Amino acid sequence: MLFPSVRNALKPRSLALSACALLCWLLQYGSVQHAAGQVAPLFQAAIAVAWAMLLLWLWSRWRGMALFAQGTSLPPALWGGALFTVQWACLYLAVDRAALWRVALLFLLMAGLMLAMAQGRWPLRLLFGAGVALLVVWAWATEHGGVGLLTLASALAFALGMHQSRSMHMQPQDLMRWRFYQLCVAALLLPLAAVAFSPSWRFLPGWSALGAMWLQALCGGLAFPFLLAASLTRGPE
Repeated sequence: MLFPSVRNALKPRSLALSACALLCWLLQYGSVQHAAGQVAPLFQAAIAVAWAMLLLWLWSRWRGMALFAQGTSLPPALWGGALFTVQWACLYLAVDRAALWRVALLFLLMAGLMLAMAQGRWPLRLLFGAGVALLVVWAWATEHGGVGLLTLASALAFALGMHQSRSMHMQPQDLMRWRFYQLCVAALLLPLAAVAFSPSWRFLPGWSALGAMWLQALCGGLAFPFLLAASLTRGPE
């Protein structure tokens, strides 16, 4: 299971889409650090996810897609929304405490190892699990234990969400509906998380902060998941 997935990910089309997804990820979390002096990161997350939900709803209305139609995607999408909330909340807190390159490196390595664990046999799972443990120890040894734990929680939520969505074999419209439900759940939970867990209630947005949150909605809320999904879709041989 692991090696066919790797071969598919190394195709030029998949590599290009993965690179675009990574760029969106970096732009999103780089903009979080840029706006952190004006708006606390968890409040940025709450606003960005609400904007992303609204944009996706408006786009679906324009395209004539029924996002609220009955479908099998609702129950897993609600669980996916909870995972998505944990992923965003933990990463937004992490990038507020450490350099973006450190958080990005930890997240990519941890998420990659966890996805590999899910696909491999038990010996490989033990090996990849040891790799994750070493990354956590490294983060703690370099006096970034809190950042390491936040990134670990985010990577785990991301890996679980990826495993869930890839195992559902959804049609494009179901995938769009599933993402919309994710955003709806996160739009409800992230404001509560911001009030309950944000180290600061700083909220003095200027134009640069509003632009940063708009970028987060476009890159993280909309572009990143669909680019990543497209990069993992098996293209024509």
